[in-house]
Amino acid sequence: MKNTLKLLFVSASVALLAACGGGGGSSVTNADPQGFWTGLSPAGYTVNAFVLDTGETWGIYSSGSTVYGALYGTASTSGNTATITGTDFNFLNNSSAQGTLTGPITAKSTMSLSSTSGTIPLTYGTSYDTAATSAGVTGTWSYVGRSGGYTLIPANITINSSGVFTLSQTNCATSGSIVPRAGGKNVYNITLTSVGSGCAAGQSTLTGVTYLDTTVTPNKFLALALTSSKADGLIVIGTKQ
Repeated sequence: MKNTLKLLFVSASVALLAACGGGGGSSVTNADPQGFWTGLSPAGYTVNAFVLDTGETWGIYSSGSTVYGALYGTASTSGNTATITGTDFNFLNNSSAQGTLTGPITAKSTMSLSSTSGTIPLTYGTSYDTAATSAGVTGTWSYVGRSGGYTLIPANITINSSGVFTLSQTNCATSGSIVPRAGGKNVYNITLTSVGSGCAAGQSTLTGVTYLDTTVTPNKFLALALTSSKADGLIVIGTKQ
């Protein structure tokens, strides 16, 4: 499992590096890693990662409906080589670890990222290039999710036309919003504020990103948000009802 986590971390992290630029003279063109990337680790975990235009990289690794960890980092690139630094949040033992990884990137096509533990191939999701809209996330969604130490009770949320929603868990009330991010890509900003003694990530305000997968029916969304300290967060996977 330890080696698998390293592989997964490499995949999302590497994606990130390219976005922040890199060294080299005017003759060097740095590959753009921006986009939504998916792949399968050698151990069979599904990796979903997206790299923003700012260079932030967010991701999760999962198997079926179970989420085993999350990824967050920043990156730089030189030509078609990416180098990333970031954090792997392991939900199996509620721990986190820093890592640095490198690997080749072909913009809007493939990434093959490696560590001493192995290599994971990622492919680009073209739906990333479809602009996010408020209408896209409006409606009722069933969800599953978790934080570093807790699993959310599966339930439904309703997102209104302004992107606002609430969700209730035992001894915790959460209000939030999902709104299109500027830039014309399929990425939304998400903000969550939780109040109560039983909140999965404590009483806190979390911020992050959401990706809407319109290639499947019913549509699904993947939301990731971290506390201000980046020490904990929430992952929520929603399915349109």
